[in-house]
Amino acid sequence: MTIIYITGLSGVGTTSALDELNYRGYRTIDTDYGDYVEEVVTGTAKAHFLNENKMKQLVESSGEEHLFISGCCDNQGKFYKDFDVVVLLKADLSTMFERIEARTTNQYGKTPEQRQEILENHSAVLPLLEKSSDVIIDTTNLSIPEVANQLEALL
Repeated sequence: MTIIYITGLSGVGTTSALDELNYRGYRTIDTDYGDYVEEVVTGTAKAHFLNENKMKQLVESSGEEHLFISGCCDNQGKFYKDFDVVVLLKADLSTMFERIEARTTNQYGKTPEQRQEILENHSAVLPLLEKSSDVIIDTTNLSIPEVANQLEALL
């Protein structure tokens, strides 16, 4: 079994790629939802941390099937040793904002404050993700099936 962790900023296609992989029959987990993530507020800042116990259980439960996990949290690097491949999905800012505006399943990124946060993450967080990822896929001009094909090829 292979465990692939897919990360990226909002609007790059992580959820859509995960949905396509799930449709193809793969086990997928989006850690941005549910009880995999804990939000910690300190002053005016918010941080999102993967729940260590839940992540340990998730990795141990993968058994003999391939597993695609997605998310983008402050402590995700702590778990990289548990994954066979860490993949960063990225796109140019205009594409990211177009996708965010068009999506109906997630409202994040539609307020001015959230757009500012995305801009800040693009300049501060994206370079860190690029340095720590094994594979980088630029989704700017790729369809969802094309992204899923590239992810599937990593198995």
